[in-house]
Amino acid sequence: MVWRLLLCLLLLVLPACNAKTDPLKTGNTVIDWVDFVKLDGKEYNGVYEAVAASPDAATDEVVGTVKFRVEGAVTNPSYATKDGDAAFLQEGTRLYAVKGYPDHSLIAAKADNEVGGYKLYSVRNADGKLAHTWSYKDLPAERVIRIDVYVYSKQADAWQRFRSLERADTGLFMELLGHGQKKENYRPAVTGEDPKEYRVVFQTGEPVAHKQSLFRDDNYYYFHPSDTEVLPEEMGRFLTPRMPQS
Repeated sequence: MVWRLLLCLLLLVLPACNAKTDPLKTGNTVIDWVDFVKLDGKEYNGVYEAVAASPDAATDEVVGTVKFRVEGAVTNPSYATKDGDAAFLQEGTRLYAVKGYPDHSLIAAKADNEVGGYKLYSVRNADGKLAHTWSYKDLPAERVIRIDVYVYSKQADAWQRFRSLERADTGLFMELLGHGQKKENYRPAVTGEDPKEYRVVFQTGEPVAHKQSLFRDDNYYYFHPSDTEVLPEEMGRFLTPRMPQS
């Protein structure tokens, strides 16, 4: 009787031992992917504080192509990414060289819904840090020749230019940004929906432009250069629609 029981247990165990495990999927684990693409053994991450200054910022040189989109397909946390993998870019997406970056440390993928028509990706160095960053504190204010303000259009599913400020107004705009008041643990006051977001692009004549997001809740304009800062109400003169002349 005992040997029959042992035989039954052995028959149950053997199929599990011989089963092949899918390296992409193990259970229903949901992975919170960062926006990455892998190319030539290097990992590139999406850039959030800079945009293509114009559709001409990218060249016609194709430096790689996305072969596999991991988001929604890979649920194994131990999955090792490989060349051609991307978190969110669709398979077949071409990756282009960017003007001013012949070493391909910054590359671009076409994205019609993004400012400038491209999504930028910076390579990570051997120390794990991004090779290129555009923090607000490093913005060369004296070189800003134009400020473009974008708002999101649900109808077009894209960021569309709302207003452009030339030199006559860029100085005052930058001055107002400089008068932001730091507010620790600031919580936006909103009624029924998220704060309105404006994407502000600082054009300096370079292929890549600095970008900052400004927000409007029920009470204030504010942004996050590092800490949250509440901006003067006068900022509204640049962020509200012009009224028609009577």
